[in-house]
Amino acid sequence: MKKDFSTDTALLEGLALGSREAAVEIYRLYRPMLAKWMKSKGGKDEDTDDIFQDVLMVLLDKAKDPEFCLTCKLSTYLFAISKRIWYKKLQQDANVFYPDMEDEEDSPTGMHYDDDINGFLAKEAQFGQLASALVKLGEPCSSLLKAFYFQNKGMQEIAQVFNYTNPENAKNQKYKCLMRLRKIFFEQNVPA
Repeated sequence: MKKDFSTDTALLEGLALGSREAAVEIYRLYRPMLAKWMKSKGGKDEDTDDIFQDVLMVLLDKAKDPEFCLTCKLSTYLFAISKRIWYKKLQQDANVFYPDMEDEEDSPTGMHYDDDINGFLAKEAQFGQLASALVKLGEPCSSLLKAFYFQNKGMQEIAQVFNYTNPENAKNQKYKCLMRLRKIFFEQNVPA
């Protein structure tokens, strides 16, 4: 039985529950609107895809937050976040200020998107720093941690793949690798 995603609330609930169908429906309904707007602002299709993916990640975080209450149409919320992320990207790329960004905060809806976007951008920066630390960590630690945290492999399977004598040895190695990763991560992120 196919779930009915005809309302904004149903879409958000489906997204919060991890429904692929809800994400596809949001993409189907709202990506064309964003693509048209971005094209008018000089964006390309790949820019639209990147921005829309970022917007979906923000929306997913918000949908899972029990405190989140959508106070406007979902299309309005998605468009405002898309616009803010696009302008922030352009600002970072060209070091240019866009006055349109300030107008959003004083809009009649009274909505403030900066916290949502800044939170997402901070998480994205941390993921980039983590990826850099994983590269510096080297092998086999990098692959071992990816197998456990990203591929959700158990210790038994990791022990077999990495030729450890038993799952306990794999667990000890994972811990050592994790400690090295933390050290690398925090050393590269110490403010100068």
